[in-house]
Amino acid sequence: MNDASPNPEARPRWWLPSLSAMIWIALFLGLSLTSARIVLISADSDPALHRRLGEWMIQNRAIVRTDNLLHTYHGPVVSNEWLSEVLFAGAGHALGWNGSVFLAAALIATCFWLLHRLLLADGTDPVLASGLVFVAMLACSMHWLARPFLFTHLLALVFAWQLRWFQNERVTTRRMFLLLPALMVLWVNLHGAFITGLVLIAMYTLGSAISAWRQSTSLRRSKTLAALLLVCGVATLVNPNGWELHVHILNFLRSRELSTVTTEFASPNFHTEGMRGFVLLLLVMVTTLLVARPQPDTTDLLLVGGWGYLALLSARNVPIFALVTTPLLAQWITEFAQAHPDVWWMRLCRRWTSQITTLGRTAGDIPIVVAAACVLLVMAKPAVVGGASLLPTDFPPSRYPTSAVNYLRAHPGVVRGEMFNYFLWGGYLEFDFPERRPFIDSRNVMYGLDLTHDFLTVNEPKPGWEAVFAKYNVDWTILPVQHPLNRILELSPQWTLVFSNQLTLVFSRLP
Repeated sequence: MNDASPNPEARPRWWLPSLSAMIWIALFLGLSLTSARIVLISADSDPALHRRLGEWMIQNRAIVRTDNLLHTYHGPVVSNEWLSEVLFAGAGHALGWNGSVFLAAALIATCFWLLHRLLLADGTDPVLASGLVFVAMLACSMHWLARPFLFTHLLALVFAWQLRWFQNERVTTRRMFLLLPALMVLWVNLHGAFITGLVLIAMYTLGSAISAWRQSTSLRRSKTLAALLLVCGVATLVNPNGWELHVHILNFLRSRELSTVTTEFASPNFHTEGMRGFVLLLLVMVTTLLVARPQPDTTDLLLVGGWGYLALLSARNVPIFALVTTPLLAQWITEFAQAHPDVWWMRLCRRWTSQITTLGRTAGDIPIVVAAACVLLVMAKPAVVGGASLLPTDFPPSRYPTSAVNYLRAHPGVVRGEMFNYFLWGGYLEFDFPERRPFIDSRNVMYGLDLTHDFLTVNEPKPGWEAVFAKYNVDWTILPVQHPLNRILELSPQWTLVFSNQLTLVFSRLP
């Protein structure tokens, strides 16, 4: 009979979160329970636009085919985010804006929980994995909004992980062909950036082919990846618009004038606070290349160089660059550490790592479910037991014209005709003030250059702005106090101020 008792440190502690679970819980709670939840829905007004479209689709049990939200555009709509809009609208219907926050926070937390788990599975020590995930989080935080792009972050990570493991012979061809095309069908209906997955496959295909050519080895792997690219490309046709979606996206990407109207498609501005994480990531990348001097293969060079170029071309690609390159950084730093085991800071790091690894063996991910359930109960309080919300979440009056909208709804006779609105308020007005249709919102990809030029003529303003107003029957404006058009309307005898506060001025044309 064995009298030896089990090691207490080896006993499973289901209630103790693993290091990966700690990252999930910290992110999820931080985004859900603090003022960050307001930023998730209001950093721009696109969350309101997507929720508005999703609610229409739920109510009508149909996908949006024709736009009816703007008074300046009436035409066909290519729905490239319909499924995510329905999901956000469903969450919003259940819990109000807290539902959108819950879904967005869960997507963000899951993305970095998965990144951390993948780094650990690659053999990265927990301290290094946690540090690199933190840097990646800072780089990606500039796009932490309750918007469909969050699905692209998560799916891009899954694609990059599967392709990397296939290259390292850790994933079978059969599994990859079963998983990635199925996910591509989902992706193409969740968000228009599904092309990210195709670009990743193309990079691995090209990198594998070049490596095989340089080493005079078989092209079998590159042929397999080329076949995967073809299958996933066919899978992208499984959407409500078929091939028209691809034409729509390509036309948008080819027009720099259209794509740079919104700042996220423009090159990153390194003077802004949101780019500090990207700067830190670039610093870590450059330091690693200079100190560790890794020997990246062709695919690694394509991933770093290709996504680095795309990130510098468009700030929207910065999170993808972070998610794709973080595993490469982990590999290079780990190889350098293994080659220099006797450095003092490596000995210290190993001591920390051993303690954390011992703790991690007895911990699990069940606390994630507990944390999510607790937050869900808090958010569901008004719907379940009534009373005031414990987490009031709405568009802040300091950034959006909530008071002006309330006034105009209470006094509909003070304005007539159509409106001209501030660009960043378009989605908010469509959601919160559906009685009046705005002049413009962020979907410039849909309505094209003509309306964009007309908007810019008024917004700057340029000579001819009055002709634009006449063209679209604009008889009132709702703009921030500092907007230059307000200065012109103040001096015009044909316009009168009908509402003002510290944020908003509303002018109406005199009869």
